Amino acid sequence: MPAKPGGTHTPKVDGLHRMLLQLCGGNDPTQLPGLADYSLLLVIGEVGTDLSRWPTAKHFTAWTGLAPGSHQSGKRRSPQSRHRNRTGQLFCTMARSLANSVDKALGGFYRRLKARRGGLIANKALARKLAALFWQTMVKGSDYVEHGLRHYQTRTAQSEQRVLRKLAQKHGLDLVPAKTMG
Repeated sequence: MPAKPGGTHTPKVDGLHRMLLQLCGGNDPTQLPGLADYSLLLVIGEVGTDLSRWPTAKHFTAWTGLAPGSHQSGKRRSPQSRHRNRTGQLFCTMARSLANSVDKALGGFYRRLKARRGGLIANKALARKLAALFWQTMVKGSDYVEHGLRHYQTRTAQSEQRVLRKLAQKHGLDLVPAKTMG
């Protein structure tokens, strides 16, 4: 993949994608959005290709420092600071590139969370999701299928409607769909 003139600092390496596929044992983590060949090379340089030392994706994301931290003792809750290592920082950088993607479901996830919790938390949550998908691809060999933003928004609306129906039923109310203007 040739480097774009003037815009990117990615070095030009002939056959890099093929070499990375060989290195990853046939798994293709570059199918994940935001994970290009060079960024995959950087992540592999940090963690290697054998991610089986982390039993689950949660262990891996905790190691990267991307897992949400909370400390609770009785009724007292306080945030627990987690320090991101270099791998966690790489996933945060990849998440920033996905934040403004127009047609990706992960971009919609970021924007939805940013509206509620803010940009920093949304970026960390998206980076955590990317790290978990990376672990699943490398260890389980699972493929990532991008369904698109419209599919993500439809699923989100369905879950919100399900919650509304439950709440209405709990309080003895009936939901009546709004009439469409036409």
